[in-house]
This record gives sequence, C-alpha cells and structure tokens, in this order.
Amino acid sequence: MGTKIKILSICGSGVVTSSMIAHKLKEMFREHGYDVHTVEANPSELEGYCMREKFDLIAYSSPIHDSCGVPALNAMGLITGLGEEEFMEEALAHLKAAGR
Repeated sequence: MGTKIKILSICGSGVVTSSMIAHKLKEMFREHGYDVHTVEANPSELEGYCMREKFDLIAYSSPIHDSCGVPALNAMGLITGLGEEEFMEEALAHLKAAGR
C-alpha cells in the first residue's frame, strides 16, 4: 500500500465533474505509489471542508476564491486530456515539498 494522501476535488455542482476528476486522480496517483482518498465538493463547500479535514491537494475545475493554504491546481486538463502530465508534475512537486 502506498503513501496515503487526501485530495479535495471541486467542480461547479460538486457532483459529476468532481467525481470524474477524483477517479482520474486515483488512477494517476496510484501509478506513482500513492493511495488516494478523494472528497468531491462545490466551491461554496470548500471552506467548510478545509475547516473539518486536512487535504494534501485541491484539484478544481470551477474557480475557487481561496484554497485555505492548501496547494490548489486547475484540473480541467484531466477532463480534456490536455495537460495531464503538467498537472502531475506540479502535484508531485507539491507533495514532495510537503514530505509526502
């Protein structure tokens, strides 16, 4: 079992796109030795989730105003297929910097 990380996946409604992103993240991070737990939400729920739980990353497809001090990455490329490698490079760099 790999290193456990927790990612908050944000989309406009907190249902479809965030779930698609979460599924993709689990696959991609598993290939790099991580065991990923995701939580799907909409932008208005972001602050509440950050107050209740600790996240290693936030992946968003809808604009967010604050990331609660958590590294936040635009994940729209995971839906379109464009920019997946760049997303992972940046995400892995954040995790490495955090000792994960």
